[in-house]
Amino acid sequence: MRGLIRLLEPNILRRKKAEWLQKLIESGKTRPDSTKYGNPKIRLQLNTISNYKCYYCESLLKEVPSEIDHFVEVACDLNKSYDWANLYLACDNCNKKIPHNEIQVESVLDPFRDNDEEIRNHIIFDDEIIRIKNNSEKGSKTIQKYRLNSKQLDYKRAVQLKNFYKIIDEIRKNQIAEGGRNLNESEKELITSYSNQDRPYSLMFKNLLDKNELL
Repeated sequence: MRGLIRLLEPNILRRKKAEWLQKLIESGKTRPDSTKYGNPKIRLQLNTISNYKCYYCESLLKEVPSEIDHFVEVACDLNKSYDWANLYLACDNCNKKIPHNEIQVESVLDPFRDNDEEIRNHIIFDDEIIRIKNNSEKGSKTIQKYRLNSKQLDYKRAVQLKNFYKIIDEIRKNQIAEGGRNLNESEKELITSYSNQDRPYSLMFKNLLDKNELL
């Protein structure tokens, strides 16, 4: 999870949300129509916010199933069904979250409320394994609610780490072959790019780069 900044509300949502909500309430249904809040223009704006990554675990969502999640579940507040501030983008793993009656959203990290520094006060990584920091209850509940410690996510993060260390090994071989030189600027940029906001699991790499003397 990384801190995110919400972009402007899509025009179609701004124009239609009141009408959509009224029809939903009048229908007596308890679930909103996903074709409305999942409109391509709304989905595009949500993707742009996170560089096509899940808002919770940072898995890349390009060419894989993604779901628009209601941060405050509609079962708790139907009025937030088409609320722009309540629409998040999630991978299928994170969208199978623990329900509100077990872990409330007020007790977990929120990528729009919490910046990177705050998030890193609560969660940390040992290689691909996500951990709580300083016995943080908020960190623990965040990991539980969005299943951030699932075997599926451990595997995906491990694959990215394997690719990263492969590049590190190649760079080190080049350094040795060239007389044990220091890292050049392009190599430094390549290494640090893994912690950029647009990369998958960038918080994991940010944590790794901070605690290792790779640069």
